[in-house]
Amino acid sequence: MQTTHYASVLAKIGAQRSNLLSEAKLKTLSDSQTLPDFIAQLQETAYHTQISKIQLPLSERKLERAFNENLIETCQKIIKYAPPSVSEYLQIYLLHFEIENIKLLIKETLAGYSTEQKISKIYSSASRYVEQPTVFENAAKASNLPQLINTFKKTPYLSALNRGLNNYNKSGSAACFDVFLDVFFYDQLYVSYKKLPETEKPPANLYASIKNDSYTLLSILRGKNLNYDSNELRLTIPSNYFHLTPKEIDAMILTPTFDSALKIVLNGHYANYFSKEPSPEKTLSKAEQRFQYTVIKHAQNSPRFFFNIGLPLAYITLKETETFNLHIIALGINASMPSEIIQKQLFVR
Repeated sequence: MQTTHYASVLAKIGAQRSNLLSEAKLKTLSDSQTLPDFIAQLQETAYHTQISKIQLPLSERKLERAFNENLIETCQKIIKYAPPSVSEYLQIYLLHFEIENIKLLIKETLAGYSTEQKISKIYSSASRYVEQPTVFENAAKASNLPQLINTFKKTPYLSALNRGLNNYNKSGSAACFDVFLDVFFYDQLYVSYKKLPETEKPPANLYASIKNDSYTLLSILRGKNLNYDSNELRLTIPSNYFHLTPKEIDAMILTPTFDSALKIVLNGHYANYFSKEPSPEKTLSKAEQRFQYTVIKHAQNSPRFFFNIGLPLAYITLKETETFNLHIIALGINASMPSEIIQKQLFVR
């Protein structure tokens, strides 16, 4: 039965996995002298449809959008062919882009952008909870935050957005919207994981737990470094964790300094991901890289043919990594960085 359920998505992944760019190809791309040269080398890849629609002048932001549109299309294909019992969890990858749309609309409404400018920048095909395109169209027409938030009144985002608005009215900082929307994302990730069939949870656990728990730990430590008080800090983290305990989280929140919070982490489940570096910023950056490498290596080493959610998650992770690498290359070329410097920033296979 499991074999039958996964036959279609295995075939789809098998056809697309061969299109992933090799390490040698990424290095060749990083040798490009200009963005047009970079684009020319991508014409024979899976990205040709998206990059062919880019209007001149070229920019790394336009390229990033094209790469993300390709990733969204890939995720939609995997979800379409995956068994219904796991599709809700896989839609987490579309939820990320839907939330990015809302963040962008908030920022550009505050900046006074036109409706057309806003619509041109959102990912209209990324749909998880906002199934009607008119919701984003109406949000783009809003001239102020209350109007914008009202367009999402029939979606699960309303509570997070209202919390953000209340905080914004007090502090004047729009960063609170990002925080509450991120917390919403990780709460939904946890709920979706819990809804998976019991047989599907083990292959999904590493992907879900590292994504959720690393965000929680890094958020608390960043808050400590920025001297957030405990009440502010509690608002920045999800409600649930995988390999962290409420006691551990409370201790980190209530401890007075970054160093004392880090000490708690170094005695916990994720101790191997953290090391004492010359500065808190370096400590956090190194830890974030280690979390990312763990997930990527896990995806790279996963067997190619098994009949559970592990294969779709491995493939989507590798595709995400590829789009990240392409964006880094575009940034480097645009900044006239030497290819060897660009290559050091890549997550290569």
